[in-house]
Amino acid sequence: MDSKTRLLYWMLSASKGGPTRIRILKTLSDKPMNLRKLALALSLDYKTVQGHIEMLVENGIVYTPKQGYGQVLFISPDWEENEFLKEVLDGKGNGDENEKRKSGKKGKKK
Repeated sequence: MDSKTRLLYWMLSASKGGPTRIRILKTLSDKPMNLRKLALALSLDYKTVQGHIEMLVENGIVYTPKQGYGQVLFISPDWEENEFLKEVLDGKGNGDENEKRKSGKKGKKK
């Protein structure tokens, strides 16, 4: 696994915010939009989406050609050919590993 895929795996499958970041990326892959419209489309708080977007931008997964008011968010062209990201966006690698782990832990408790 290359370093880019490892980073993406950690951000989407191995961390607590992964499912939300997957929803954000799936939405942006369908239609690039600004933060406000993204928050409305996902029925999430603006600040929640903003925090996830900041992390995705810092790691180069999402970018915006214009900074400031009215910026539109896109999935970075550097990541469009990443096989793991393609699987996630197609619904094949959607963080289920994390959910299975959580449900497995709950099932063992009495």
